Amino acid sequence: MLKSAKIVNFIYMVFCLHIQWLLHVVKGFIIAGIFPSTAAVYAVIRDLLLKKEIDSLSYTFSNYYSHNFKVANILGWLFFAFSGAVILNFMYIPYYPESIRIFMYGMIVFLAVILMVIWFYLFPSVVHFDFPVHIYIIGSLKTGFSSLFGLLLHIMTICIFVITLLKFPAIYFFFGITPLAFAQMSISLYGFNKVL
Repeated sequence: MLKSAKIVNFIYMVFCLHIQWLLHVVKGFIIAGIFPSTAAVYAVIRDLLLKKEIDSLSYTFSNYYSHNFKVANILGWLFFAFSGAVILNFMYIPYYPESIRIFMYGMIVFLAVILMVIWFYLFPSVVHFDFPVHIYIIGSLKTGFSSLFGLLLHIMTICIFVITLLKFPAIYFFFGITPLAFAQMSISLYGFNKVL
C-alpha cells in the first residue's frame, strides 16, 4: 500500500511540474519563458533527487525560474541558433561544390556531436552550478566527453522518450518533458560527481 502511494505521489508530482512548466512558459510569453521554465523543471528535479525538502512546489518553481531566467535564456537561445545553423547547413550541403561536400559533412557531424553533448548537460549544469555563462559550456563538454557511458545513457533515454511519445502522444500532454528531465538529471548528477 505504501509503495503504491509513493508511485501515485510521484506521478502527481510529475504532472504538477508539467503544469508549472506550462504556466511559466506562458508567463514569459513563450519566447522568454521556455528555457527558464525548462531550467526550473531540472532544478526542482535536482532537489527531489538530492532528497531536499520542497514545501511549496509553485514557490520553489517560481524561485528557480527567476534565478535562472537570464542564464537559461542566453544559453538556450544561443544553442538553439547554433543548432538551427547546423541543420540548415546540413540541408544545403547537396548544393555545395562536390569538392567540399565530404569536408562539410565531416564538419556538420563534428558540430552536431558537440551540440548534442552540450544539450544533454546544459540545463543540469545551469541548475547544479553557479558559474559564469561560458563555463557552463566547458563544464557540459567536459562532463559529456569524460563519460562515454553517460552519453550512451542520454542517447538511449532520448530514443525511449521519442518512441514513447510517438506511440502514446497523450503522455506528453499530461507529463511534458518532466520524465525526460528526471532521467537526464539523474545521469548528469552521476557524471558531475565523477568529473567535477
